Amino acid sequence: MRLIRIFTKFDPRIARELKAQRRTIVLGLACAIGTSLLTAATIPLVNIAVDMIKNLSDRQGDPTEELRRLGMLSAGFVGLFAIKYGFTRGQMWYISKAAALMILDLRVRLFDKLQRLPISYFNSKRSGEIQSVLTSDVGMYQSAVMIIRDAIDGPLKAIAAIVSIVIISYELALVSLVFVPILAFVINRNGRKMKVAQAQVQDDTARMIAMTTEALQGTRVVKAFAAEERVGDTYRQHVRQTYESTMRAVGRLASLRPLVELIGAVALGIVLFICGWLAVNAGLTVGNVAALIYAMDVINQGFRTLGYANNTYNQVLAATDRIYREILDVPEDESEDHKLRTLDRVEGRIEFRDVSFTYPDGTQALTKVSFVIEPGQSLALVGPSGSGKSTIADLLLRFYEPTSGQILLDGVDLCELRRNWLRGLMGVVPQNTFLFAGTIADNIRMGNPHATSAEIADAAHAAHVDVFVDEMPARYDSSVGESGVGLSGGERQRVAIARAIVRKPQILLLDEATSALDAVSEKHVQQALEEIMPGRTTLMIAHRLTTAARANRILMLRGGQVIEFGSHRELMDRDGAYAAMYRAFNSGLIEGDIG
Repeated sequence: MRLIRIFTKFDPRIARELKAQRRTIVLGLACAIGTSLLTAATIPLVNIAVDMIKNLSDRQGDPTEELRRLGMLSAGFVGLFAIKYGFTRGQMWYISKAAALMILDLRVRLFDKLQRLPISYFNSKRSGEIQSVLTSDVGMYQSAVMIIRDAIDGPLKAIAAIVSIVIISYELALVSLVFVPILAFVINRNGRKMKVAQAQVQDDTARMIAMTTEALQGTRVVKAFAAEERVGDTYRQHVRQTYESTMRAVGRLASLRPLVELIGAVALGIVLFICGWLAVNAGLTVGNVAALIYAMDVINQGFRTLGYANNTYNQVLAATDRIYREILDVPEDESEDHKLRTLDRVEGRIEFRDVSFTYPDGTQALTKVSFVIEPGQSLALVGPSGSGKSTIADLLLRFYEPTSGQILLDGVDLCELRRNWLRGLMGVVPQNTFLFAGTIADNIRMGNPHATSAEIADAAHAAHVDVFVDEMPARYDSSVGESGVGLSGGERQRVAIARAIVRKPQILLLDEATSALDAVSEKHVQQALEEIMPGRTTLMIAHRLTTAARANRILMLRGGQVIEFGSHRELMDRDGAYAAMYRAFNSGLIEGDIG
């Protein structure tokens, strides 16, 4: 579409978005062109009308005939604006529709992209900054469609008005054209500064939203440490920075309109003086003068519109840079996933073979870790905090890839297997359960979106969820509240277990689901886990040695290296680091979690 190609040389990304809605945009632009041409068409009508009024005032010609002609002209004037009403309404409808559809598509693409980004991306980003892109930046991006309308409407009005001036007086047209490059320079210079100012506004807004999100999520911690005043001071600083950058951008925007009007006033003053000279020496009529003044105002309107379009474009460009830099241009770790394979039959044998892993910040998490979990067996990972237990689980889920070594499932390197297929084999029960706002059934169904009501009930029964659900009036349709605040810690954990069970996993990943629970809740959760583990390959991160002792095999880690490996009995007989820790735990020298 030729009209949209105007923007391709500025930014192909915006042009692509506009082209996706080209049919609707073309209809809107057609209406905008009609509106601009009809506005310009009023200029000669003003000329004729004023001359008629002048004739009536000078008593020239037949007054009745002149009044009849003036009445017809007035009716035509009203009819022209009636037609213009239809075009104006059409342009607003189609342009707004195109903008809404473009933002709808962009929001969906951004969300889908976020779902495909690696865990490392979310570890390095504040959630509030991501939300700022999805709200503030996307909202600004919606103005892109308005830009193309204004970029057509403004120049078209100015050109049509200049043509009218040429017809009336070529001398005045030449004078008017002298100011065109001046206006263009002012608009472009202001636009470049607007882009810089708007980029700062977007960045400051993102930081403010990020801080707001964190403060709201951490309300309990803030109140527990009586840190309301400190957090409030930090928030006020962010708000102040956002205010100052916003006002700088507003200053750029506010300076454009009066400057364009001032230049237009200078042009109008010169034109009026020349009109007086032409009236004396070249027979310029009053109607010509009125039409010229009206035409100059239309030209001024056109350049103001173009100026706003230029400023808006630079605001959109600043938002576009953030949208692509923060989300759309971030490399995906699953982009080639469809080219990988699956296994026809899965037994569940897991092997880590000399696996080492270093985080992007340079932290060495694992060093040549090797172990095997046979199908249907369980392995407990024990060790102090930072020993690499959670890293092993993350590598098995392919949240990260090993720096060196191999992780095998039934003898096949995980790097050869599709991530989503692999994760579909696993049921994960985290230590800190996250539930989505919705019903208990909705949260259980997260594990299997196609689960029937009967399957949800079976999974809930296996996880002992029905113990407390049966006491609720709405049962599985009961709302859990945001993050599951409507349930106790033990109840949330049991829902998480049901969520893992309902997908009928062949591999279980358990991150000590009982470590933060009271004795009663722990008993229910532990019983549920013991009932679902048999027949499934299980990797458990054990923060309590009593949990580790129930596993078939135990792997003790320290500093990312394997210290000991064997069954509970073998390790106790070996009388090494694990045995010493277990005796200390039982004697009360070590209480609660060990890492």
